[in-house]
Amino acid sequence: MPEEKLIGPVEVTRDENGYWHHPGIPSFDGGEDPEPYRTWLRVQGLEVKSNSLENDLEWHPYWDGEAHCRGWEPEAPGSEWFLLSIFDTEDGPYVQWARRVVTP
Repeated sequence: MPEEKLIGPVEVTRDENGYWHHPGIPSFDGGEDPEPYRTWLRVQGLEVKSNSLENDLEWHPYWDGEAHCRGWEPEAPGSEWFLLSIFDTEDGPYVQWARRVVTP
């Protein structure tokens, strides 16, 4: 079995709507089951923290029907955290940060 390639910080270039996904996150075939992603995080030895645009800002054009999160610059929980993803959900934009807590 091939050794799992560990991900880490990379340069972030957000798309025209302000979203971004770490290029090291594998495709999970678009499934709704979160378990393959959780398993991958465990194999990677990553701890994840999430936050929402709604928690972070008092107002953003997203809440007036705009489909972007441009202008939202979420802050990492600490210097050892790196960006995993900025993505849209039914509840609005979210950010996920990760840090390695275990070296697999």
